[in-house]
Amino acid sequence: MGDSVSKSDIEENGATISSPIPEKVAEMYNAPGGQGGHLIFDGQFHWGYWDEKNPDASLGEAADRLTQIMIDKSEISQGERFCDLGCGVGVPAMRIAKAKECFVDAITISKYQYDKAKQLAQEAGMSDRVRFIQGNALEMPCDDATYDGGWFFETIFHMGHREALQEAYRILKPGATLLIADLPTRSNITEEFKTFAKEKIHSVFIPKEDYPGLLDEAGFDLIEIDDVTEFVIPPLVPKVKVAFKQYETEILQYVESQAIGRWVGMFEDMCENLGYMLVKAKRRA
Repeated sequence: MGDSVSKSDIEENGATISSPIPEKVAEMYNAPGGQGGHLIFDGQFHWGYWDEKNPDASLGEAADRLTQIMIDKSEISQGERFCDLGCGVGVPAMRIAKAKECFVDAITISKYQYDKAKQLAQEAGMSDRVRFIQGNALEMPCDDATYDGGWFFETIFHMGHREALQEAYRILKPGATLLIADLPTRSNITEEFKTFAKEKIHSVFIPKEDYPGLLDEAGFDLIEIDDVTEFVIPPLVPKVKVAFKQYETEILQYVESQAIGRWVGMFEDMCENLGYMLVKAKRRA
């Protein structure tokens, strides 16, 4: 896990200074490419998990597996309130609401994702359990200490880690569990990729070693950092290529054919420069 770092170190490596611009994130997911992105993940906006139990799983099936792993790590109970901070089109939010019999407030900055999530919840009969909000997850429209648990499911890099953790501390109750699925930088990350991430996918990624210090500073006790890179990264690009081929007709309704090649190249670059980890922490009193 590595030694914790000082506040100045964190500022220097760009965890907060280069935080993405919310309006740019919204534009990306509202654009045709952003709208079609969930197709290859069968309605989800996060990567997949493959091990000896599901080596032949499709991208969508592996994304479902990762959602279940996150649900299993949560400690939310029946009737409690959970927050999904960056919910995509709402599939994981509905999954945890159903599995844990809890109530979920799920926020996305994208108008398209918000509308799609509300539609899917209505079709699934989940509108009484899951409430969708269009807005900035760094400015949750709620009182302090509202939620019994929450997660950033492959979203915190769009927000700025320090700011996101500060808002999570504000809205979570003392003792609440926070889960984070994040893509930490590898030691061989290139400056070219950092620039691409910031300018093209409006993301700032940080090393795994920064997490203990960031969490402590924000008022969280770190429970575990589970590095699952080996179960996520190696199979991803081959599975992405299969999914693009499978859903090519549907995807071409959103973008031109050349975009598929660019997307594959993006996934290749991300897998070369990033890992994958699941973080669990508790809000201090």
